[in-house]
Amino acid sequence: MSKSLQESFECALASASSDSPLDRLVQASLLTSAHQFVGLRLRVPVSSPSLTFKLADASAPGSLIGANDAADMLTRIQKAVARLAKARRNRWADAKSLRPSDFAIARLNVASGAPGSLQISLLPDVTQSVLEDEGALPVERGSWAEVGAAELLRALPESPNDDASIESLVSASPVIRRAVADLIMNRANPGIDLSFKLERRSGEPVSAFLSVAQAKVLASRLAEVQEEREIIRMAGRLDGVRTRRQIFYFEPAGGSPAEIHGFVDESLVQAVKQHIDSNVQVALESFILRSPSGKRSQRRYRLIEVGDVFTELPPAADIDTEDDE
Repeated sequence: MSKSLQESFECALASASSDSPLDRLVQASLLTSAHQFVGLRLRVPVSSPSLTFKLADASAPGSLIGANDAADMLTRIQKAVARLAKARRNRWADAKSLRPSDFAIARLNVASGAPGSLQISLLPDVTQSVLEDEGALPVERGSWAEVGAAELLRALPESPNDDASIESLVSASPVIRRAVADLIMNRANPGIDLSFKLERRSGEPVSAFLSVAQAKVLASRLAEVQEEREIIRMAGRLDGVRTRRQIFYFEPAGGSPAEIHGFVDESLVQAVKQHIDSNVQVALESFILRSPSGKRSQRRYRLIEVGDVFTELPPAADIDTEDDE
């Protein structure tokens, strides 16, 4: 491969780096070509992981956002990311308490800002290398900040009209529910819409949106308690992650029930994709939801094992043993 071809490829990617529809189309075309025409041996540059979040006053679109509101949301995002990273490191269903070292391991570093938005670097902080005995990641998996941010964004709605993701979220692992609560409960300013864009080391973009109205619905739904848990193992066809990135669809062998769907966390997404449209053994965590008024839901499901791959957020019996916050 000539050096000029690689340089031209990287230059074309860099020139289409905005979030406009046209640039996204150009990026997708270039990346698809690099994967399909293997004879060209084009190397896709590894992205530096970053998280951008934007705040907008729902009652006054286009108005400036106060420093206190931005600081409040940044603190909440840091707390949610650190909580999810801790649970993933320890293979816990929940992480009720957070210590200074948990924040250091999944530290968010502000890289730049613009009116109403902040860009956060998710690169590992080399000054925290002394903490590697508490759960360092191999380089190919990035940083714990990236892991926690990806888990959080995949759980959140993708758009203001994404009711299916909100309905699915109540079936998530306890730590994901707790992390979302970190974002929405008792805000300094509850009238702010949030949008997120995560750029992963792999180059994969993940976006999310949380409106004021969605935050109110989620606050109500997260008050529902998961009860009568059981683990179910069965064989069937995994129909994959369809229409929504965190919802799995499974057709049990024998056709009864006809289809099961529920929540799948980020640590199992690749395993799900590898088994799409194939017969596989799965394990599901099943439970019912009880509202504060006592109303009970039908059975809900969360995917916890696909083939021989087990979720890194295990069933709710496996929680942290540290003191509550």
